Amino acid sequence: MMLRKINNENDTALHEAVRYNHSDVVKLLILEDPDFIYGANSSGGTPLYMAAERGFHELVQIIIDNTHTSPAHSGLTGRTALHAAVICNNEEMTKKILEWKSHLTKEVDENGWSPLHCAAYLGYTSIARQLLETSDECVVYLPVKNDHNKTALLIAASRGHTEIVKLLVSQYPDCCEQVDDNGNNALHLIMIKRGIFHSSGLLNFPWMSFRGLMNEKNDDGKTPLHLLADYQMFGCRMFMKHEMVDKMVLDNNKSTPTDIVLSVEDLHGKKGPILRGLRSAKASSGPLGWQNVIKEDIGGRRIKKEEEISAIMEATKIHLVVAALVATVTFANGFKLPDVYAEKKGKDQGITILAPPPDGYKDSMAWDSERQFYFSIFYYSDILAVSFSVLAVLLYFIMALRNKYAGIEKNVDFFNRLSFIGFILTYCGVLAMVFAFGGGLLSGFGTHTFKL
Repeated sequence: MMLRKINNENDTALHEAVRYNHSDVVKLLILEDPDFIYGANSSGGTPLYMAAERGFHELVQIIIDNTHTSPAHSGLTGRTALHAAVICNNEEMTKKILEWKSHLTKEVDENGWSPLHCAAYLGYTSIARQLLETSDECVVYLPVKNDHNKTALLIAASRGHTEIVKLLVSQYPDCCEQVDDNGNNALHLIMIKRGIFHSSGLLNFPWMSFRGLMNEKNDDGKTPLHLLADYQMFGCRMFMKHEMVDKMVLDNNKSTPTDIVLSVEDLHGKKGPILRGLRSAKASSGPLGWQNVIKEDIGGRRIKKEEEISAIMEATKIHLVVAALVATVTFANGFKLPDVYAEKKGKDQGITILAPPPDGYKDSMAWDSERQFYFSIFYYSDILAVSFSVLAVLLYFIMALRNKYAGIEKNVDFFNRLSFIGFILTYCGVLAMVFAFGGGLLSGFGTHTFKL
């Protein structure tokens, strides 16, 4: 029959009708040959899968309701039409496919992903609830081999989808005891998502009654509290103070959570509150914590000191360029005053700026006095600008010499103070240069005699 003919892409007329969402044509083609099972095209898509993948709910219903034999439902990388409906987040289409073939909840694609895994990854809580209502219990415990053997719960936890976590734990409490290839349980993975645990309300959830879950170690020997310290999650004092949480548990490096907080860099400015929270929960350093401090004193602090000084000197290079520029400009301005000539008036010798008063300005004495005031601003501001900038350049030069010959034992505070003083001098030099520019600009428009 012509309806079963395929093109170069293995598409039949029904494939084309589905692709362009022609519902009347789809229904007509199926009714003309309701017993034919339309196979996959060269891309791996059957008409039913293509309709579900594109979110065409009406076409999915037409194909399922009007085909006498069970229509093929496979698609890309071994997915089924149910996978496609879940990924589209289409509840109506998902419900229709589940009513047609509920066992598709157990079907996995080539990567081992079931529809429930997809819903957990994408955070589609309503879809996940639909799947749980019709699926076998085994689907909840099914691991994904290409994703560290994570179950749907572990996938949802690692993505921070706490509503799906609550849904799965409330219906299948024992599923939270499963771990991935790295030994992480759901609580470990949630701790890695900073801030999620605090805002999710999971602390009051039934699974928290499992003492082993709260203190379970992964392959690195870390409990959820260790990860809380590692990722510097703040606002979790209730978890820290929970009576079932072991505050002194040691990881594979013989470190307690408090040891970890003390040794890591403050990434988010919350290291202090986390440390105070641990101490208020009666957590303290482990038996080897003081030895780690000694090691840090010997090696780590010296390296950190060198890095801090390097950062200061990099910033100083920029300040030096600015200070040198200000010194150059203001020094040149001192020898490039507005056009002047010298004349004698009795016993006094003065400098007169060559610029007549503007038209209509009758009081020449007031004009001269005003110009003299602006010239004074220019004169003294220029002196201050040169002085500040030259002092800053000299200070940066001393810092460069100190950095070169000071050796290993360098004083970071000393460099910080010098850098701050240099910055203030440079800033004042720039400010004085602006005043000098304004004074010189205004004084150059009038005539006055400035007595030497």
